[in-house]
Amino acid sequence: MPLTPKVYGSVSSTCTQRVLIVLEELEIDYELIPINMRAGEHKHNPFGYIPAYQDKDVKIFESRAICHYLAAKNGGHLVPPSNPLQVAEFQQTASVEYSYFDPPMKQLAYESLFKSMMGHGEPDASLVSLYKDQIRKCLDYYEGILEKQDYLGGTTFSLVDVYHMPWTAFMEGLGLWAELESRKYLRAWWERVESRPSWKSISGRS
Repeated sequence: MPLTPKVYGSVSSTCTQRVLIVLEELEIDYELIPINMRAGEHKHNPFGYIPAYQDKDVKIFESRAICHYLAAKNGGHLVPPSNPLQVAEFQQTASVEYSYFDPPMKQLAYESLFKSMMGHGEPDASLVSLYKDQIRKCLDYYEGILEKQDYLGGTTFSLVDVYHMPWTAFMEGLGLWAELESRKYLRAWWERVESRPSWKSISGRS
């Protein structure tokens, strides 16, 4: 009997969710092994974070690296075609997510939600405002892309969309839902991607 790939992480983790969405999209059976970060159960990543992925002798950490490996290995429909310009545009928006969208979303989540929960003090209003401004700039950029095409990475659903989905779903809890609602192309994109069975499966478990 073949061994089932293992994902070490937490279904409530945005990084783990990226990997699980890809596995669901590709219809790959997997075992999610819950990791208790507070108990130090993160040895599968040398930097102490989740998720990590193992399939027999293959061991990978970092969510985007895992996603790209899975997509490239299993048909490639979530990665761009070989056209150089399409690849560049795909990588460009993926880079924006990694460099300019993900960081302020993480910082805003910490500052406005987790900081007080962890006993680190009250939210700093000036930082909350700064992070929201940075996020709005990204949302404006995405709105321009989505005015011309249905998905962030091209004309079809791809890893770039996957990368954005977990934090987009978190926007309501961060007081940003009106920002999404006010951008009609971004709102339409979210309605398309959140209706996918892969997301319904993951979000129903988080």
